[in-house]
Amino acid sequence: MLRRILLALLVLIVLAGGVYVIRARSFNERAEADAVPLFVPVIVTPSVQLAKGQVLLYKVTNLSENPDSFRLMIFNDRDGVPGFYKDFNKVRAGNTVSYDYEPPEARLTLGDATIDAPEAVRAVFAPVPGDDPGAVRRLVANVQIMRIQKRADGSASLDPPTVVPLERCNFEPRGFVPYTGGRWYWNCAPQMFPIAERWRQAGQR
Repeated sequence: MLRRILLALLVLIVLAGGVYVIRARSFNERAEADAVPLFVPVIVTPSVQLAKGQVLLYKVTNLSENPDSFRLMIFNDRDGVPGFYKDFNKVRAGNTVSYDYEPPEARLTLGDATIDAPEAVRAVFAPVPGDDPGAVRRLVANVQIMRIQKRADGSASLDPPTVVPLERCNFEPRGFVPYTGGRWYWNCAPQMFPIAERWRQAGQR
């Protein structure tokens, strides 16, 4: 009799464990599916310090078969919000758009010297808020440092440009998915997703 009771308890424990594993796996799959819209791809540049007379030229090509929109955001080294942004709406398929930006002057300290120079800036190419969050996957971006040399006779020439390195990143939740942790971060990786640390515990840094 005791053996039958123990056997029955063992069967119940095994069944309960199986149900828990199945439910946990189903929950994780649903959580990952719900979190995919939060993985917003962007293109970022490092902080760029220009010399006087130089400008930044931002160029983006739409490689998809349909019109796509994106936002160019330009940050300085101090603030977490862009000091300038420009929306490019419905860029036609196969078309390239460009924008040249001349940073305002600021005080730059290099060692013991302090000089007036263009403000260092970095840029983010991101989807337009409320639009397609995956639009940036279909764009190719290019950033160049340019300088126009003016001649004494009034004509001008363009110096060879310096290409600024770019990196594709994901904007994604910091904690367990779906987003619950109250913190966001940039995860720069060659692949868009799945992300390597998707099962971090909520609130974990």
